[in-house]
Amino acid sequence: METIKVAFLWHQHQPYYKEDGEYLLPWVRFHGVKDYWDMVRILDDYPKIKQTFNLAPSLIVQIIDYVKNRAEDRILKLTKKKVGELTEDDKFEILKNFFMANFERMIKPYPRYFELFNKRGGFSYTSERFSEVSSNFTEQDWLDLQVWYNLVWVGEYSKYDEPFKKFFEKGKNFTEEEKQILIEGHYEILSRIIPKHIEAQKRGQIEVSISPFYHPILPLLCDTSIAKVSSPEIKLPTKNFIHPEDADAQIKKAIELYQEIFRINPNGMWPSEGSISEEVLSLMAENKIKWTASDEEVLMRSLQMIYGNNANDRLKIYKPYKFKTPFGEIKIVFRDRILSDLIGFVYSNWGPDDSARDLVNRILKIRDDIIKAEGEEALKNSLVSIILDGENCWEYYQSDGKDFLRTLYWLISNDERIETVRLNDFLESAEAIELKKIFPGSWINANFNIWIGHDEDNRAWDLLKQTRDFLVREISRRRYSEDVIKKAWEEIYIAEGSDWCWWFGDEHVSAQAEEFDELFRRHLIRVYEILGFEPPVELYHPIKRKFVKFFIVEPKKFISPKIDGTRTSNYEWEGAGYYDVAHVGTSMHQVSTIVRRIYFGFNEEKFFIRVDTSKDLTDKHRIELHFIEPCEIRIEFNHEGFSVRKVGKRDLQEIFELKYAFEEVFEFEVSRRTLCAVGELARVKFHIHVYEDHRAIEKWPKEESIVVNLKIKARR
Repeated sequence: METIKVAFLWHQHQPYYKEDGEYLLPWVRFHGVKDYWDMVRILDDYPKIKQTFNLAPSLIVQIIDYVKNRAEDRILKLTKKKVGELTEDDKFEILKNFFMANFERMIKPYPRYFELFNKRGGFSYTSERFSEVSSNFTEQDWLDLQVWYNLVWVGEYSKYDEPFKKFFEKGKNFTEEEKQILIEGHYEILSRIIPKHIEAQKRGQIEVSISPFYHPILPLLCDTSIAKVSSPEIKLPTKNFIHPEDADAQIKKAIELYQEIFRINPNGMWPSEGSISEEVLSLMAENKIKWTASDEEVLMRSLQMIYGNNANDRLKIYKPYKFKTPFGEIKIVFRDRILSDLIGFVYSNWGPDDSARDLVNRILKIRDDIIKAEGEEALKNSLVSIILDGENCWEYYQSDGKDFLRTLYWLISNDERIETVRLNDFLESAEAIELKKIFPGSWINANFNIWIGHDEDNRAWDLLKQTRDFLVREISRRRYSEDVIKKAWEEIYIAEGSDWCWWFGDEHVSAQAEEFDELFRRHLIRVYEILGFEPPVELYHPIKRKFVKFFIVEPKKFISPKIDGTRTSNYEWEGAGYYDVAHVGTSMHQVSTIVRRIYFGFNEEKFFIRVDTSKDLTDKHRIELHFIEPCEIRIEFNHEGFSVRKVGKRDLQEIFELKYAFEEVFEFEVSRRTLCAVGELARVKFHIHVYEDHRAIEKWPKEESIVVNLKIKARR
């Protein structure tokens, strides 16, 4: 029986957080302790499972720095400080930052941590309330909070080992000595990560690939004007950034680091954010990279360039391809976006067994489709590529995703129809199809709009260009040592990383956007300082506008829409508030969602909700409205009717005064009396769940809720 080959590529990446001798943000340490060790450790239990791990060099050097130099981050420094020595500024930072973890999976399950979260004021905490809240914290509260924030980042494969097991069981009243033991435990786990990848690659179970050093968007480094190919109307920075030599340097630096650590040459390179172009592929081939990868939409757009609109056969994404450059050919695989995004965004809402079985069934369905269309022999040259970030999604899963992965790996290991492969192994033996053209794009909508085009992005590119030009001019004067020049260039390369522009613009939000902005500008400032110049004043002005936690527009007036479920009644919702799903991206970007925007509004008697979707809702879909305040009500809707799934302390006999339409869009009205939302000072707090085939696929907002204050006066 011919198997369907499956390649998992887990992309492990963090930007370079170090500034003035310390790491501004803790994510290398936290994800190292929770994810980077666990993801490769789990394979010891499933020897038949083969995978590819892509390690970004900017991550590797930071892990090594923690291990060899006992590097510290701001969170770690605040943790190590004895409670009696904490200043008011320290306490302010702790209350602000020590709950940055997934609420449902990492805070709520632990009684003491949850107690401290509530003592802070939960999600409603603001910096204005610091003095009031801080005075309620005892010395033991501060100490327990220092411990718990670091303890919840201990991964599934470590938390049942000592000393962590003892700490989870103890739960509270930690000592300063125990806190220090916990910190040492973090360093010990970090020390295992790189050796474990070396070991697993040597025994043939994994392949380690690499990204360009500081994770830049290579096509944009080569020429920012290439963004117009996919987005002709895009607004570009004032001056084009055209520096393929920088793209080449980022590739070469990555290869040198890989050779130093793994003692061999890398075969593959996952380009930052799956971003490729013909020029970039030539650079990779020139540097002896054998294979790379991108997203299925990049393939489809490439095929359309060659064959026109007759190239939309989805089975084409399951073939390996090659592109011929002046320096030889390079192989390319294209990820199945649906399967990758199911892991990244959907399966965390399901039980681990259901999600693992669903993924296996989908892989087997692809196998059947290939056999039906091309015959079983075609499976020899067919590959399902599942590619996604290997750390960011797991905090949304039960047991940090390990129950899902254990079930998945067990199912695959015991199914003779599926075989997991390392990418280079497969590509060395498979027959690749030649692509004559490559559409320049990334794994997000086959364009570069996340990183260029917005005013904030363009300002960042202009500042980068200005600083780089300054550096080149100064080097030409031949008055600096090689060491000084090298240090200055390193700051430029760091500033070319993709992560800074990820947080500029409207697409993604983060409570730490200011830190990312500061880091980007600080690296440019350092170029001037290294050369002995006063930096331009504009580098001290923030690029990112003030952070908003998620994108909500408040209602402006009373509304009274007709509840008919059609898309033609937008005027009836004029003045309503809304929550825009497209503007709530975090460290992972979900390309396709069913829900696009949630409208909400009210008048003197009623409350209204409308859910706009990216596709028509079918009889497979269900929507659940979960009202949390003023009283808890959960109501589930489909095409056939509605049902009350849960009613807090309310009397089940009460009349529910509501109307709804479940057609092109979902529209809903309910009496304010039903919601207990009576009076001008009332507020409504809710979120929504979307189900398909009885399985949860989306929740909006993902962690918090939409809060609507019912304070608008009637306008006649």
